Amino acid sequence: MQQEKQQPCISVVIPTCNRKKQLLSLLQNLDYSSYPLLEVIIVDSGEDRITPADYVMFKNLCIRYYDTEKSVCIQRNFGIEKAKGEWIFLCDDDIEVPDNYLSKLTNHIIEHKEAGAVSGLVLQEFDHAWVGNYIVTSAFEVCWKYIFQLSIWGEIKCADNNIFIRKIKQYYKRKGNHISKAGWPVVTDFSGDYFITPMYGIGASLVKREWLKQNPYDEVLDRHGIGDNYGVAVGFPSGIHVLKDAFVYHHQGPENRLQQPLQYFRRVLALDYFRRTKKNLNHIKKYRLVWSLAGNLADFIFNNNRNMIKASFKSFWVIALNRNPYFKAAKEKKKVIEPTINII
Repeated sequence: MQQEKQQPCISVVIPTCNRKKQLLSLLQNLDYSSYPLLEVIIVDSGEDRITPADYVMFKNLCIRYYDTEKSVCIQRNFGIEKAKGEWIFLCDDDIEVPDNYLSKLTNHIIEHKEAGAVSGLVLQEFDHAWVGNYIVTSAFEVCWKYIFQLSIWGEIKCADNNIFIRKIKQYYKRKGNHISKAGWPVVTDFSGDYFITPMYGIGASLVKREWLKQNPYDEVLDRHGIGDNYGVAVGFPSGIHVLKDAFVYHHQGPENRLQQPLQYFRRVLALDYFRRTKKNLNHIKKYRLVWSLAGNLADFIFNNNRNMIKASFKSFWVIALNRNPYFKAAKEKKKVIEPTINII
C-alpha cells in the first residue's frame, strides 16, 4: 500500500508597519486559503495597530501578534524564531494571495524534495497590467545591460539578430538565471512549469525554517530592509523554485515606501555590503560593481532623470571609495542605520 505523503506544516510570518487596511485584507486572503495553516505570526512595528477585535472574524487562523522596533529584518527574524512550523510562508503585508496559492506551493515541495524555497510569480502593476516578466525587446537595452552586467528581469525577445546580438543571446541562454559578474540578478529563463533562480523576491515565498535559521536577515540594514534578500537567498542550497501557474499580486502599499532614488541608493549599498560579507558572493569584484554603476549613471544622465542622477552619483563614489556605512556599522557591531541622500 502506497504511503501517504506528509503534508508540510506552515507558519506564516508577516512583518508590518502602519498598514492596517492592507494587513486585514491579507488576513482575509489567508482565512480563505484552501491549505490549512498552523499559525499566522504578525510582527508589528507601527503605531496604527490592529486589535483582537479586528481579527476575531478570521475563524480559520490562529493569530499570534507581537510588536518590535522598526526594522523589517528584525521583525522577520523575530517571527521566524517564534514560528513552530517546519515551513515559513514569508509574506509582505501588501500582498494579495489567491486561495489556492499555498496549495500549489506545497504540492510542488511534496513532489520536489530538493526544493527548500518556493514562490509563485510576484505580479506588479506596470502600464495598467499585472506582470511578472518584463520582456526585453530592445537590442540597444540588451547590449547595454550585457556590457555593464546589469539586472534583467524578463525574457529576451528583441527582433534584431545580427552576430553581436546572437552572441549576447547565446551568452544569456548558456548562463541561465544567475547573478551577474557585477552582482545584479539576471532572470531570463522562464521556461517550463517552473524555473529555478538564485535570486528572487521572497516576499511571498514558502521556505524551510532551518534554511532561514541558517541564513537570517542581516539587522544592520535600514529599517525598510532594502536589498535584504541578497543576504538570505544566496545561502539557499538549491536556489528558489518559481511556479508559473501560481501568482500573487504585489500592491506596493505607499505607506512607509521610500522614494525610488533612495531605494536605489540603499539597494546598491546592500549589494556591496553582502558582496564583501557573504562567501557565496565573493566572486563579485568591486571594479565590476563600480563599472555597472557607471552604466546606470550614464543611463540616468541620458534620460535627464535628475533625482536618479544624484542617487547614482553618490552610490558610485561611496562604493568606489569604500565608504559603505553598512560595512562600517557591521564592523562596529551596530544595528539599523538609515543612510540617506538629498533627493529634493
